[in-house]
This record gives sequence, C-alpha cells and structure tokens, in this order.
Amino acid sequence: GGASAQHSWCDPIPWAEAMPGDLAFYPGDSHVGIVCGYDEAGNVQIIHCAYSANNVVVTGKSGFTTVGRPKFYG
Repeated sequence: GGASAQHSWCDPIPWAEAMPGDLAFYPGDSHVGIVCGYDEAGNVQIIHCAYSANNVVVTGKSGFTTVGRPKFYG
C-alpha cells in the first residue's frame, strides 16, 4: 500500500518518543523509513531506501517530518 497506507495505520507521536520500529515519513507521505535507534549524540537514526546511495541507508531525520507508531504495537 505505499507510505500513505502505512501512515494511515500509525498513531502520531512526538519525535522525542520515537522508538525502534516506529515509522518516519517525508512530507506528503512521499517516502517512509523505520526508526532503528539513536546515535551516540542522541540523534534518531532511520533506515530507508535511497537509490542514489546503494539502496539501503541509515541516516538522521533530515527530510523526515513526522513519525508514527504502528497501531499493531499499540
């Protein structure tokens, strides 16, 4: 179902509450990533596809504007 369908099955949460397994979204649900943890400085890390960077990458939240917890976990 794409990022929009995935977002519809999430409850919005603040970034400060993001945990591994939560989903992060670009504006307009144009892209989705999975929160995978935090770096040594406490910054959220997100794993997602990036065709320009050899397929799968782990980055910070740059570009991601919202985060949600899948209702499956609730």
